[in-house]
Amino acid sequence: MLLNTHLDNEVFYKLEYLAEVTHASVSDVIKQAIDHYYEWAKPPLPKAAEMLLHSGFVGCGEAEPTWSENYQTEFEILMTEKYDNS
Repeated sequence: MLLNTHLDNEVFYKLEYLAEVTHASVSDVIKQAIDHYYEWAKPPLPKAAEMLLHSGFVGCGEAEPTWSENYQTEFEILMTEKYDNS
C-alpha cells in the first residue's frame, strides 16, 4: 500500500533521525512504529481461565488417583457402555 502524508518539520526530523540511527529505511521505521503502537493500544487477550469461565465450559469431576495413567482404557470402557448395543 502506498501511503502519502504530510509531516511537520519536527516529526520529519524525528523520522529521519530514527532511520539514521537504526540503519532502517523510512518505511521500515514507520512500519515498526505502527507495530509498536498497535501492541500498546490493542486490548489485552483474556487469560485462559477467564475465557473458560465465561464460556460455561468449566466443569469438574472425580476419578481414581491413577486415572491419568489408564485414562485410555477407562474411556474405552465408557464408550463401550454407552454405544455398544449388542
